Amino acid sequence: MPYSVFAWSVAGLIGLLCIPAALADSGRWTLDRAVTHGLSVAPEAEAFEHRIDAQRGARDQAGRWPNPTLEAEASDQLGIEDGRGGYSLSAIAVTQPLPLWGQIGHRRDAAAARLAATEGRAHAERLELEGHIGAAFHAWQQAETGLDLARERLEEAQRLERIARLRQERGDLSERERLRIDLFRSEAVRQLEAAEGARTEARATLAAWLDRRPTELGTAPAFDDPPPAPARIEPQAVVDQHPALRAASEQQQAAQLEIARARAEGRPDIGIRLFQERDVIDGRRETSTGVALQLELPLWDRNQGRVRESVANHYTRQTEVRALRRDLTRQVEVGRVHLAHLLDELDRHRNQTLVPARRVRDLTYRGYESGEASLLEVLEAYNTHFNAIEQEQDLLAQGWAEWRELRIAAGLGLVEDTQ
Repeated sequence: MPYSVFAWSVAGLIGLLCIPAALADSGRWTLDRAVTHGLSVAPEAEAFEHRIDAQRGARDQAGRWPNPTLEAEASDQLGIEDGRGGYSLSAIAVTQPLPLWGQIGHRRDAAAARLAATEGRAHAERLELEGHIGAAFHAWQQAETGLDLARERLEEAQRLERIARLRQERGDLSERERLRIDLFRSEAVRQLEAAEGARTEARATLAAWLDRRPTELGTAPAFDDPPPAPARIEPQAVVDQHPALRAASEQQQAAQLEIARARAEGRPDIGIRLFQERDVIDGRRETSTGVALQLELPLWDRNQGRVRESVANHYTRQTEVRALRRDLTRQVEVGRVHLAHLLDELDRHRNQTLVPARRVRDLTYRGYESGEASLLEVLEAYNTHFNAIEQEQDLLAQGWAEWRELRIAAGLGLVEDTQ
């Protein structure tokens, strides 16, 4: 076989073997994919649509006129008067209520405002749902990183134990130092077991949000730095567009329309009645037709209690809008500052703590291996280094949490295509 043909054959075989790995990697879970998929399978998202559809039905029903009333009378009066006997239809009437004071329009407009409020609340709750899924995803990333760190700590403890064994064989290690190394390794094992438990819990939590089995999650992506605050996030610019604030404003509008509706319903009801009656005149049955106007006499009830209730509800909704705008503005302002502060602290921690701690660990380990450094110095250097890494992970977790809260407070989803 020519060499070129053999080379291409080997390359093709390697390519075929790499296809499953490439496909598996392409299916790795990311934040965008997790949030999008989690929303698609969440029963809460389906409930949002049902609530909106219910309000659409209420809006359509609110604009309907009341149905007319049909009356029909049958008696033996005509038979007695003309001597024919028997029962016959003596009267028929149709009564139609006339809502002339605008209560139907106010009711329809209030229902439309409640529909808009329901849509806004559904959007706001969808953002909260994204936050829960994102929090579960970031907790999984942190748990996986913590497990890797615990494994590295145990590997370092085992390496230190091997070096200590060599020093013990040379008679250069006291029993106290050997016990300290055993304790260091025992603590590393305990931390590994705790990290494995945290990873199992985090995987199970995220898998539940994604409606998957924990074994289907694969490998978590790297726990990278959170992005800075979006440049378009300005408190006054985004708060008014927040879906929760829009929902509260629509609820206030609906409450204001309910005041007008209550006042309209306090006016006298009017109805028109069309009737036809049969009677015996000069021995013959005659039919007469007429129109009657019905007018309610508002002597005892003018709906004043309902008016006061609607006015109070309107002022309540108004204060809720003001309070929500205040809270959202504060969250956005504080969130932007806090996120920037966490990113600065993370960068400073890496440069001023993590890098020197890693350097001190390496130098101390070399000194201990050659007998120039004591065991206490080595253990202190190791603990300082691993503590610095754990602090870095904590800062990353805090940064991502602040990033999620900031975007939700600004009315922005965690994934651009979920807006």
